[in-house]
Amino acid sequence: MENTREIIPQLYSELTVGHPDIIDLAERCELLAQILLDCKTVEQYQPVCRCLIAYLDALKLAFDETLSDLRIIELTVDEIPLEEPNWLVADSDTQYEYCRVTASSLLHTEDEADAATTAGLLHDLVCFMCDELKAPRFVCAEPQTA
Repeated sequence: MENTREIIPQLYSELTVGHPDIIDLAERCELLAQILLDCKTVEQYQPVCRCLIAYLDALKLAFDETLSDLRIIELTVDEIPLEEPNWLVADSDTQYEYCRVTASSLLHTEDEADAATTAGLLHDLVCFMCDELKAPRFVCAEPQTA
């Protein structure tokens, strides 16, 4: 966890330098959620959680932005696979709210056992939301032939 002190400032600066798109932001949220799983003390959770909240807020703003042509190509498939029913709402705004409230709860948790449990839940919520955001969502007008 010593590296957290070096990583967190770099991640914050990434939000102000350049303009990460929704996929970049989702991947950073996943990274921060993974780092949370490695935290052992409340003091370790807090800076990572603050950074995750900043990224979640940036991700929320990116929901309404237009994707680049390259991202559209990356998210385009010949056929969208059938969706399996899931226990979470498929709406990104609702998923964001779940993640944001859970992150806020973790930020204010003082008990390390509760923090570990909340971090695990937050990790699962963030990864679910990010997987949904990174899933193919466009269908080719003409099927690709090999």
